[in-house]
Amino acid sequence: MELRPYQRDALEASKQKFKAGVTRQLIALPTGTGKTPLFACVPDFFGFQDRCMVLVHREELAQQAADKLRTWNPNRTVGVEMANSYAGSADLVVASVATLGRLGSSRIESFNPDDFQAIICDEAHHSTANSYKNVFNHFGLLHPDSTRLLLGVTATPNRGDGAALADVYDEIIYQMSILDAIKNGWLVDIKGVRVRTEQSLDGVHTVAGDFAQNELAETVNTNSRNDLIVRKWIEQAKERQTVVFTVDIQHAKDLAEAFGRYGVAAQAVWGDDPERQTKLTEHRRGNLRVLCNCGVLTEGYDDPGIGCIVMARPTKSNLLFSQMAGRGTRLPEGIQNLNQAKLAKVPLSKTDCLLMDVVDNTSRHSLVTVNTIFGLGGNLDLKGNSVVDALKKMEDAAKKVPAADLSQVEDLNKLNAYLESVDLFAVKYPETVLTNSTFQWHQNTAKDSYVLLLPDNESVVINQDLLGNYNIVGTIKGNKVHDNVGKNIAEAFHQADSLISTFGHDLLHLLRREAGWHSDPATPRQLGLLRRLGITVPPNLSKGDAAKKINQHFASKGRPFYMTRERVTA
Repeated sequence: MELRPYQRDALEASKQKFKAGVTRQLIALPTGTGKTPLFACVPDFFGFQDRCMVLVHREELAQQAADKLRTWNPNRTVGVEMANSYAGSADLVVASVATLGRLGSSRIESFNPDDFQAIICDEAHHSTANSYKNVFNHFGLLHPDSTRLLLGVTATPNRGDGAALADVYDEIIYQMSILDAIKNGWLVDIKGVRVRTEQSLDGVHTVAGDFAQNELAETVNTNSRNDLIVRKWIEQAKERQTVVFTVDIQHAKDLAEAFGRYGVAAQAVWGDDPERQTKLTEHRRGNLRVLCNCGVLTEGYDDPGIGCIVMARPTKSNLLFSQMAGRGTRLPEGIQNLNQAKLAKVPLSKTDCLLMDVVDNTSRHSLVTVNTIFGLGGNLDLKGNSVVDALKKMEDAAKKVPAADLSQVEDLNKLNAYLESVDLFAVKYPETVLTNSTFQWHQNTAKDSYVLLLPDNESVVINQDLLGNYNIVGTIKGNKVHDNVGKNIAEAFHQADSLISTFGHDLLHLLRREAGWHSDPATPRQLGLLRRLGITVPPNLSKGDAAKKINQHFASKGRPFYMTRERVTA
């Protein structure tokens, strides 16, 4: 057994931050990249001699965690504290939060906080729940003087209901995106197929950030929609082991029955299904092609043979969608890295996962889709194309034509034709910028990030970290600025503009979107730079439009340090 490089890097970052006094840490790794082996190595990696506890919230996760702890810690005893199981004096304790954290539980009193050096929280996006905080408070983890390690591991640093994990954790000490994991060979690529239905979700209400389950089930569990899903699956994925995510138990049963009518071996599975383990085993063996599940395979289900995920359950939750999609991205059994295996020409049973996005009509709700997760335009139908390839094409398009609104692209095959129709000098500022600032802020390459280019190779950047806080970083007239302004984007722009006004007062006439000099003719230097950038220059170009286009060009490339005072206005 050997840790992957990023797992070791994450542990090393955790260890160094712990030595520096950061005791409440969060690690964010995508589903399928091995969070359990990572935290199983914490006791030996840190050299802890006292006891450690792993907190889980489901029975299946408890047994998986215990097995991994035994594998990676053969010289330590492992016990499970859950329901009728007691950990006793085991060195490493896997504990159910429902058992220890419920209000009034006496089970937690058997664990002396002084005996424990670390508490590890699996699926840490649940950490803000009261049951978790009851456990944290018992061990004194939330006290500012605590010297005990609280390490949360999760595939997403945000709860489904929008609650901030910053209430529990001080710092995300290591993170890797699902896109980076795919590119680096730690997960298989995702290919997307959109299944558009005739159902409308506008009559479904929202509860705790997502659709009301009963209303959603009544709306989407129809014979016509179920039949459409099965027919599209037969067209696109009939040879792939498939997991279908449904709204409720009846939806799972009805959809499984629809598959059966087409001769497909399918079963429904749910939380207290008495035949659940049998069905899961038969699916792993390939005797069942399709599992229609309700709420049981979202977390902690690891089957590398899954080659297709069908999103028959609409959601407004990034967390839930990511968890569902992640069930199909694991590498084939026995493969450590997909890129290396391909180079070595190892026979592969799986190189990608087909994600079927079932998209219903709505003018009222914001649906989460594969496009949402990866930052692709909401109108784009991947039509079986790779997410990685699509992102590369869209990034290249953004660099080629920064003025293009790529959210309007519906078909990658028509991307070039769309780019040719774009007015190259129709510089558009994001609505967030127009609402909150009079300066020429542009969307940066990263999501939720904005850049303002300044003369003399300087810039200011606003970005949002994974704890939801906005940060201001940059240099203004030689003055370095770095400020954390909380979770309000309007306050972030206000503070950034205030810093610019303080340190760069003489630059304000250059930075405002509307200024007197904007209507002057473009200068020879501006025209020369535009031509060197490969941008066709229209006749009678104004100095302001030229400056905006130059700024936007470099912002879109993530290269905010190429401007001089002369290039802005001269």
